[in-house]
Amino acid sequence: MKNKNIIQSIAVYFAGYGQYRLVGRLGLDRQRPVFSYDPTWLANGLPLSPIEMPLYTPNSNKLYYGEHRSSQYLCGLLSDSLPDGWGMLLMDRFFRQKLGKEPHDITVLDRFAYIGKKAMGALVFEPEHLIDTDNEALDLITLAQANQQVLEGKDTDILSQLLQVGGSPQGARPKAQIYFEPKSQIVSTINLSNQAESWLVKFPAQNEHKSVCLLEGLYADFAKCSGIEMPEHHYFDLSKEHSAFGVKRFDRHNGERIHIHTLAGLLNTDFRLPTLDYTQLLRCVRMMTRSQKDVERAYRQVVFNVIFNNKDDHTKNFSFIMDEMGKWSLSPAYDLTFNTGINGYHQMDICGEAKYPTKADLLKLAKITDIKQNTAGSIIDQIMLSAEQFLNVIKDYPLQKDLSNTVQKTIKANIKRMI
Repeated sequence: MKNKNIIQSIAVYFAGYGQYRLVGRLGLDRQRPVFSYDPTWLANGLPLSPIEMPLYTPNSNKLYYGEHRSSQYLCGLLSDSLPDGWGMLLMDRFFRQKLGKEPHDITVLDRFAYIGKKAMGALVFEPEHLIDTDNEALDLITLAQANQQVLEGKDTDILSQLLQVGGSPQGARPKAQIYFEPKSQIVSTINLSNQAESWLVKFPAQNEHKSVCLLEGLYADFAKCSGIEMPEHHYFDLSKEHSAFGVKRFDRHNGERIHIHTLAGLLNTDFRLPTLDYTQLLRCVRMMTRSQKDVERAYRQVVFNVIFNNKDDHTKNFSFIMDEMGKWSLSPAYDLTFNTGINGYHQMDICGEAKYPTKADLLKLAKITDIKQNTAGSIIDQIMLSAEQFLNVIKDYPLQKDLSNTVQKTIKANIKRMI
């Protein structure tokens, strides 16, 4: 593995909906990643990133450079395919242990070569450097224990397998792409039957109690009760110390890859900085989908984030789905859980208020984004009722006591601001 050829460029292919077509190439310009569309894709391809990287431009030979360190200076279209947090940690550990390379010696081209066909969404990358692993099916408890070893800075015998299943998804918490049979409850890193579905599971971060996964499962349940479109989900109680929370992947359907674009990638923004607000989100939803229903779906998620105190509401936590005809819709919701935010603030503000939004702020947001006041009021009332029901049952679940108390106290205060 130490004799891999130096990569000069990466070919980016669209592998969605049964297709396999060259989209363009990624290279380096004095160490800066630069992407250009293939002429054939410009002529008759789908609009994979229509706002910042449209196909129909006066300069068809345009080069696309990224602007943000958090996305390795990649253009928005490709930044969605590169992991952050956990995936980057695994990749750096793998390169150091297996290839003898430090992170500063690794180019973004190297990273894409190891992502290859394991990327989320519909884009895949060549040349692909296959990871040498034992083709062994791993269960969730094995993954959970190995993840904990990595988080503690210890070595693990299955680092290559962890990278294989967890090196592509984004997010700070450990994740893994797995196959799950809901009826039999069988979970594996290898597709063992035609009944298995593609799922994504996440595990607690370092120093987090196992009940954070249970809490996210409860949030998913109550989001669904609140009228929010959620993927199928499941809480896995693995052992006294370990747990996981899984969702059915919406970037896969009947074995086909589906193109997904985050709000951050679509607008080429730095997701680590609070550069957008909820007004811009809803206007972007309207522009992309041309659907009042999707605008109201997004608004419902905003209200849920406010009342249920999900302040990890950055621009990578909202996405759009493109169908085979190039039509866009808002994706199902994901990563909904209790989060106190940085210094208590939402990542996206509601009409200027990011710490303690009120009902008046939410109604104002509805007004300036062309949502009827009675519709907005009904959504707020429904999610308030859902939150009150949540408070009635949360005590029945084995959550860490301090976490449970904090969640209850915070949501009660948020409900009061809706009156």
